[in-house]
Amino acid sequence: MGKAADLKLLFQALILQFGFGKIGSFRASNITARIPKYKTVKIKDVDLNDYALYSGKYSGYDDEELMEVIDTELFEPDEGTFSSLAFVTDREALIHNGKLLHYKQIDRRLNLPPGTAKRLLKVVAMRYQLAPELDNENVVRFKTTRQRGVRW
Repeated sequence: MGKAADLKLLFQALILQFGFGKIGSFRASNITARIPKYKTVKIKDVDLNDYALYSGKYSGYDDEELMEVIDTELFEPDEGTFSSLAFVTDREALIHNGKLLHYKQIDRRLNLPPGTAKRLLKVVAMRYQLAPELDNENVVRFKTTRQRGVRW
């Protein structure tokens, strides 16, 4: 953020958004002189990802559309395996068996807006008669109430 070109773009956007100010009076050196020089600062993952602005392929999607994406990309493939007569017993192989799901990883893997998996995963799971067995701040495990091989 300390680059003059970046600061100029930021101020131009602010001027356009708020409707006042003159870009001619902008001097990047006034800003960069006030930015602390931290050469050994490490940026944590939470700072990079938790409050990021989203401009991915699902920008503008409402919750119903995002639930369909989660259903199609995450639950439906496991449902096919669970409903078949193939007995997959490994806990981490299927969501239906109790696979540990990390909300942030799902958001990244499916390119969803941050926080989408945490908000909508349990709603989509109910479609498959799955209930949370473990439900923490960052992870969830589901258990099924159906018998294997029975497609609802």
